[in-house]
Amino acid sequence: MSPQSGKHEEDYSHSLLAAIVQSSDDAIISKNLNGIVTSWNDAAGRMFGYTAEEMVGESIVRLIPPDLRHEEEMILTKLRSGERIDHYETTRIRKNGERFEVAVTISPVKDRTGQIVGASKTARDISDRKKIEQTLIESEKLAATGRMAATIAHEINNPLDAVMNLVFLARTSDSLKQVKGYLQTAEEELERVAHIVRQTLGYYRETGAPVEVDVRELTEDVLMVYQRKLRAYNISVDCQFDHHRPITVNKGELVQVLSNVIANSIDAMPEGGVLQVQIGETKHSEEGIQIVIQDSGTGIPQENLERIFEPFFTTKGQLGTGIGLWVAKQLIEKQRGQIAITSGTDTGNCGTTLVIFLPFAIPQSGTSV
Repeated sequence: MSPQSGKHEEDYSHSLLAAIVQSSDDAIISKNLNGIVTSWNDAAGRMFGYTAEEMVGESIVRLIPPDLRHEEEMILTKLRSGERIDHYETTRIRKNGERFEVAVTISPVKDRTGQIVGASKTARDISDRKKIEQTLIESEKLAATGRMAATIAHEINNPLDAVMNLVFLARTSDSLKQVKGYLQTAEEELERVAHIVRQTLGYYRETGAPVEVDVRELTEDVLMVYQRKLRAYNISVDCQFDHHRPITVNKGELVQVLSNVIANSIDAMPEGGVLQVQIGETKHSEEGIQIVIQDSGTGIPQENLERIFEPFFTTKGQLGTGIGLWVAKQLIEKQRGQIAITSGTDTGNCGTTLVIFLPFAIPQSGTSV
């Protein structure tokens, strides 16, 4: 191959690459190691509202909300070390000041000698997807609240029926000693009702701000709400709680996750079984709490297990919405935690185990790349 033909091929490759970049629906931007924009395609102009003339030669921080700009140096540090950042979801800002959600991938750019001289960034607007996800989350929150309310109503009805009977017995008894005994028992039942109501109001008055939570106490309260259903299904509960310090989370959202998982475990054991709950401190990627909820139910087939956290996927037929575990995953990851599930369907080794990790540290308000 002659040098001239080689040059033609190189020119053609550059022209083809430039055409692909300009015709892409994703914003494609390059910057140097000081964060200065060096190229800007048409899609970037449509997405952010700036022309190439307005952005080339300017700092990339113009696109980053003020509360996230402190992280730009961290991103540049990663790029200088040769790291690539894949499909990271974060927030950016348009020329008109509007904040919006994007998924970005950032790759180091090297010169002919292999030296890292800058970065190439691809950004995709995911605002519509995020709005749909948020709508689903809110819908599931309402559904979860409804399920919880129905369960609580049953739990409250039991002691209230007992109180009605005790009051009747007290009213018809001729023995003062018996009357006092009936009324004392009735008082205990009413205190149980009051406790359930107080806990419920505490869960659903949440404003979204993280608070200190005793996970053991919270789990016991959720189990108490499902006490009637556990008895009806002949399910015994085995709890192992190690001593640990409080964790800072959104209390209402953690209750929703625990309620969802425990309800699923109960549904998996219609003929009875054992529900095991273990809570203790652990060192995962960082210090935190590990919650293990295990049932001896029917188990989940492997082909379904791989899809268990997908939205709208359910193994309950018409009884399930298909977004409960998906929402649980969203809420746990929002707290910078992790959730995983294993299951078996073999005779003598069936059942499902769900593990939740939550870090002690308070989640940050936002992250930028």
